[in-house]
Amino acid sequence: MKKTLCAAIILSAAGLSGCASTEATQDNVHNTNDIEVMDEAALAIQKIKALAEHVEQQYAAGKDENYVYFAPDSWKRINSAVRTMRTLVANFDPNDQGFFGGPSESKVMDKIEDAQEALDNAVRIKILVSEFLTQQLADIAYLSPQVHGQWQNELDDINESTADLIADIEDDDSTDGYAKRSARVQDRLLQLEIRIVKSNFYTPLVKKMKKLDRDLIPQTYAQIQQRIVQLNDAIVLAPRNQHIIDTIIVKVEDDLRRAVNVTTEVKWINRIDRSESEKIALRYRDAIATVAFDLFAEDISSLTYIEQIAYFDHALRNKLDQQQALNEEQALLLIPLTEKVRDALIETENLAVTQTSNTNTVAAD
Repeated sequence: MKKTLCAAIILSAAGLSGCASTEATQDNVHNTNDIEVMDEAALAIQKIKALAEHVEQQYAAGKDENYVYFAPDSWKRINSAVRTMRTLVANFDPNDQGFFGGPSESKVMDKIEDAQEALDNAVRIKILVSEFLTQQLADIAYLSPQVHGQWQNELDDINESTADLIADIEDDDSTDGYAKRSARVQDRLLQLEIRIVKSNFYTPLVKKMKKLDRDLIPQTYAQIQQRIVQLNDAIVLAPRNQHIIDTIIVKVEDDLRRAVNVTTEVKWINRIDRSESEKIALRYRDAIATVAFDLFAEDISSLTYIEQIAYFDHALRNKLDQQQALNEEQALLLIPLTEKVRDALIETENLAVTQTSNTNTVAAD
């Protein structure tokens, strides 16, 4: 009662001063409310910009992830959602939310979430496709730099089929039921690779073989054919096993060179007269006999040609065996010599240590 009365007295005594004090208090309250409203607006803008910036960063990174290939529909959604998001964020004003004002915070947030959802879906679809088509995508990446000319249309067609397959997987959000189509793409890639490898390595050798006279050198020609078949089988089985392919190619090229030389000699034999038959025999006999005499100082000209070859083979093997035995004997002689050198070095080292020790003792005295 006393407090109420005192308050009334104070207000009554204050008069106009009391009224002025009340108006000042009200102004302070209004200013505080304005600051709070401004702080809320600033926070809303800050929050919207932060979320939008996060989406923009993912969008920029996504351009390097090739989502347009791995998730084409999702990438279209992303582009559309990001464009809409940018427009709404640019027009967003928390203090202008009337009927004719800018977009509301909830509307802006919805579009940001749409863009984020589209990005997340693209990431998921790319992982799904990449895992399901791992081998096919790897083969396409491997073949693309090698394809040119006549093979380009085939690769383009395979790429189109692969893109259709990816689009269908994205639509279904699943790889179920696409195993056969995936296998067909893989088989087409393999066949294309085989044709390219055969074009680079197999076909040129076949063309060289076909230039030979098959009737003139039937045995040599058959040997080349057999080797060509081996090369074809190797390419079909493992077109990227370059080591095996190169090994067979070297053998085919040797066979082709041999075939050319055999052809030359057969033609020479066929052209000579019977009166010159002796020249043929002497040509080969003298060649082997001369080499044998130069190497072994032995005249084998009286032997048959087969005996000459046998003698040459036997003498050469004996020569190699003698050289190996000599090398082994020299190695055995080197062992004790090496041990003597080692012992001498050890003795010299010990002597040097002893002299050093004696010198130090004299210096100490």
